[in-house]
Amino acid sequence: MSRIIKKNTKAVVDDKKELLIDDLVDVIEKLGFEVRIEKGTFKGGFCLLREQKVFLINKNLEQDKKINILARNISDIGAEGIYLKPNVRELVEKEELDF
Repeated sequence: MSRIIKKNTKAVVDDKKELLIDDLVDVIEKLGFEVRIEKGTFKGGFCLLREQKVFLINKNLEQDKKINILARNISDIGAEGIYLKPNVRELVEKEELDF
């Protein structure tokens, strides 16, 4: 009897999505948060750590999930007065409408 050996498949990295993630992270940093991308059993979001504003993102999440978490949290806190690239603004506004 033969055994099936599963190979670990690495997630395909889409460069356009990675640039979008970087743009969203820049917006969060402009809002005064330190952004940390770390491993863990969390998805991501805002928190306070010793009176320091921190935004955590799980390193192991798929790109689409990272984008959704970032855009949703930006729409929650508001980004008035900060320049957003058109594609970033569209995502944030879409999250506002979905909420």
